Amino acid sequence: MHQRPYMTTLPARYSSFVPGAGTGTDFSEIIRLVGLDAMVRLQRELLRRFIKTVDQHDSRDRCFIATIESLADLACSCACKRPKKATMRGLNGTRSRSFCRFCGKPAGLKSFADDVSQVRGNDDNLRLSTKYCTDHQPQLPSGASNLAYRRAKRSVAQFDMELGRLNRQCANRGTPQAASGDPLVDRYFHQYLLSQTVQPADKGELRNQARLMVDSKLSDRKKQMLILQWDGLNQSEIAQKLSIKRQAVSKALKSLVACPKLLLLEG
Repeated sequence: MHQRPYMTTLPARYSSFVPGAGTGTDFSEIIRLVGLDAMVRLQRELLRRFIKTVDQHDSRDRCFIATIESLADLACSCACKRPKKATMRGLNGTRSRSFCRFCGKPAGLKSFADDVSQVRGNDDNLRLSTKYCTDHQPQLPSGASNLAYRRAKRSVAQFDMELGRLNRQCANRGTPQAASGDPLVDRYFHQYLLSQTVQPADKGELRNQARLMVDSKLSDRKKQMLILQWDGLNQSEIAQKLSIKRQAVSKALKSLVACPKLLLLEG
């Protein structure tokens, strides 16, 4: 993997957003030096900085962003690839190591693999899960049932739906692409992601945002209200637009007071 020929077609300042490009070091050599996981984190952070400071939204920058996303995706896929035979501090290293089923945090086993300071313990059967993070494991260390797990399991269909919408919109920010079946909801996702630098390669972050939407009880009806409010409509006008009572709009918007400003399109 050799990025210099492509990089020579770009302004010199672009090199600072690709590890090794400024010094002529191959991408694969940088990976050997820092590791795949560190490379993924580094490349995504550099991409965010590029979008914030350089991106002019022209064809050259779109191509550059797509190229860097592809490199980050490749490194991420390589990091997730399981070897035919491996051990990991006494554990089977070929077991799946990925995200929690219900959010963007690493599953217990991946967290253990990525953090050498963690040690084996009596609760390994719970802690080193291949499916759930520590927040969403079915049982607590005390043996009690985990309420967060039960809630997440009940809402898994909603989580998957919101994640799909976020992924579709994130892949094409130019126009509403969430494909929710409702134009107002699609516009909500469009506006929601326009204010962010999250990219399709940021799978963990997108999963966390889907989890946040579900946990905040941000229904499609509330999304409709929020995008209409963003358009400048007052509560009476929103109610008229949605053919509902103004009191229903007021109650729904009040229920969102504690939500993060980003979800309210105020970020």
